[in-house]
Amino acid sequence: MVHIEHETAKQLALDITSTHLAIDKALADLATLTYSVIDACRHSDASLAQSQAAIEGVANGLTKMVDARKGFMHAHRKIAVAQRDSNLQEINFGCAPGPLTRPSALRVVNG
Repeated sequence: MVHIEHETAKQLALDITSTHLAIDKALADLATLTYSVIDACRHSDASLAQSQAAIEGVANGLTKMVDARKGFMHAHRKIAVAQRDSNLQEINFGCAPGPLTRPSALRVVNG
């Protein structure tokens, strides 16, 4: 069993929460920016090629941010597994809503 200091784990949970929120805010901001770029292109005399490049640029940024969110979620899941195998397994720091891992005894039954 891994021993993790309580205060250190508490800070980690706070940092995980703030990072999740920051990533989601960045995604929302990129979505807003995407709309703004499209709107600016529609209301300008930019050529289709110029506007396509701008739209592709923000769309690529949005896609990369979604991928970054997925990577962070996987890292968070590994941290949750480490906590489960530690002296703090019974402590809920509330670092993310909902389960990040499925308990091995949980079975999904269809229909």
